[in-house]
Amino acid sequence: MMITKLKRAALMCRVSSDEQVKGYSLDIQDEALRKYCERYGIEIVYTFREDHSAKDFKRPEFTKFLNFLSKNKGKVDCLLFTSWDRFSRNVTDSLIMLRRLESYGITSQAIEQPIDMSIPENKAMLAIFLTLPEIDNDRRSIKIRGGVRAALKAGRWSRIAPVGYINSRDANNKPLITPSIKTAPLVKKAFEYVLYGTPQVEIISTLRMKGLNTNKSTLSSLLRNPIYMGKIAVPAEGEELFTLVNGVHEAIVSEDLYYKVQDLLKSKQRNLNKAFFTTKREELPLRGNLLCARCGEHVTGSASKSKTGKRHFYYHCNHCHSIRVPSEKANTHVKDILKLLKFEGSFDELYSALCDKRLKNLKPIEKNQTVKKERIDELKSRLINTQDMLADNKISYEVYIEMRNRYASELEQLESETKELDTISKETKERIKQCHSILSNLDNLYDKANLEGKQKIVSSIFPEKIIFGEKKSRTPRLNQAVLLSLNNGKASTKRKTEQLSEIFELSGLVESEGIEPSSKQGINKPSTYLVNF
Repeated sequence: MMITKLKRAALMCRVSSDEQVKGYSLDIQDEALRKYCERYGIEIVYTFREDHSAKDFKRPEFTKFLNFLSKNKGKVDCLLFTSWDRFSRNVTDSLIMLRRLESYGITSQAIEQPIDMSIPENKAMLAIFLTLPEIDNDRRSIKIRGGVRAALKAGRWSRIAPVGYINSRDANNKPLITPSIKTAPLVKKAFEYVLYGTPQVEIISTLRMKGLNTNKSTLSSLLRNPIYMGKIAVPAEGEELFTLVNGVHEAIVSEDLYYKVQDLLKSKQRNLNKAFFTTKREELPLRGNLLCARCGEHVTGSASKSKTGKRHFYYHCNHCHSIRVPSEKANTHVKDILKLLKFEGSFDELYSALCDKRLKNLKPIEKNQTVKKERIDELKSRLINTQDMLADNKISYEVYIEMRNRYASELEQLESETKELDTISKETKERIKQCHSILSNLDNLYDKANLEGKQKIVSSIFPEKIIFGEKKSRTPRLNQAVLLSLNNGKASTKRKTEQLSEIFELSGLVESEGIEPSSKQGINKPSTYLVNF
């Protein structure tokens, strides 16, 4: 269909802010379109002007035009514009919109780049006309991003100034941000409030009262923005990594204040990510170390009040509701297990032997310490001798300084090394002694420990938690040190086996296949079933 056959048209004039300077003003486009319609006798039904980017069709005036078409079908034959880049700068969206307008019976035409769409080959020309503006947009975008990045690397903020700053220009007419007399002091106050431990809600409320409109999100971004300490963040791009450069603008807060606030914010974030119980009860030390034998979910605990008003605590599963066991009964059985885990007899001898071996490993260190200390005494003596030689005029002052610096440097390094190694040796011996005491009195330690200590002891003995049931509970794996203590020495094994039979269900000394994996080493170990909860 040729454009001269069309009789009723809608005129579209569009510019973006920077295009008006290049001679694409709305008045010029409007005049050209009206003269064209007058020349070919086309009635103008609808006219709209836009000062909006053509990256998509989410443009207010174009949306109004589409609404007009839906309510006035058949009143418009064509949509006229001066060139295809006035229609759109996005190929995909353009083709979709052209198809939509065709469904309304409307032909779209550029009067400076007319295309007869009745000829199929002209669609190739249409594709070129639509693609060139998009290429131009993409190229311009690359140049703008490059310019912005170059400005950031130079320490200049060329965008809209962040809160606390205003946009200005320096003596060379280059972009510069300067602290706002009104809001910069409030930004500094925000950092100081955080450092003083003021709650976030109170900070926001105070800032709003003083004229700085902010909320939780904007305050969080503000406190993490390095621009306020005089730095510019250059984001990573391609092979270039994220960097901080010194800005040419004036800082609002000191670097010391900024980094102290960052440490506080990180600390709070770590605390938010920690798992915790809503309520910790001394009566429920096993909570957090129990899994339901039926559904596999965590078993929790709570108190129940009897008719007499007394509170009774129970471990129970809130998922499948199949388990409910008095806490005293479960806690007592765990204590009974710990009483039998005293590391004594042959295991105590084995542990002592291992400790002795570990201490022997320290002997080369101690021997080396002796050599170093002898060298330290020698260097101190030489320093004294050089002083005497200088006093007797046997060496010049320059030679004395050279010798003193050499001896003093070596002396300082050796003293530092010997001090560090002495500390390591002492700490290792004390730690071994402490561990031996703990392993020999595990049940007493559990009784005296606070709630957190009891939970740590239980979790260390049952590293994969206790799978908890009404009549029987088990654990996939016991701590290897516990297994060794129970199996080391015939007399100890026999005595403990008899005692553990009241608490453990012993299916021989090794688990049968199909219940637990068979032992590759073939060592004897008790069943990991706990019974009679």
